[in-house]
Amino acid sequence: MKGLWIALGVVGLIVVVLLAVGGSYIGAKNTLVQKNEDVDGAYSTVNVEQQRRLDLIPNLVATVKGYTKEESTVLTNIANARAGVLGAPDRASSIQANTKLDVALGPFFRLQEQYPDLKSNEQFIRLTDELAGTENRITVARKRYNDTLKDYNIYVQQFPNSIWAGMANFKYRDEYFKGNPENGSAPKVDFNN
Repeated sequence: MKGLWIALGVVGLIVVVLLAVGGSYIGAKNTLVQKNEDVDGAYSTVNVEQQRRLDLIPNLVATVKGYTKEESTVLTNIANARAGVLGAPDRASSIQANTKLDVALGPFFRLQEQYPDLKSNEQFIRLTDELAGTENRITVARKRYNDTLKDYNIYVQQFPNSIWAGMANFKYRDEYFKGNPENGSAPKVDFNN
């Protein structure tokens, strides 16, 4: 009789351990699904803001063209960068293309210093204000996306979640928005020229 109780105890312990492990797996998988969807949702918000910028650019370029016919290189670079964003086949390519568009827009804003009449043009002012607001929204959305992705990546790599993530095919995602590498070096200031 004593052997039966020991056997039932062992079976009961195995059942409890299996339930605990199964519950841990189910809980971790549900959290992984939630965090994965949070990352996709945050990227969607970034995409909406970037699309808003893409929609504004043709209007800005058309307005500036009337004043700056000789600045076609800047406008061509913006148009090419915009086309790169529109043609990006996946998230990583889209992130890289948007970084190139960020760089292409820099000289565009400096044009208004060279053309005082452009600064007073109502449509240009409205569009640049709209674009500046959009750039701020993009910055905030990218930060939220990066924070959400970081949270997901931490969860995927922590023990025991890393085991469950591997079993459920959730992997570390390196799809962060990063700054322009050219911004790593300070500009050279020379007052002698």
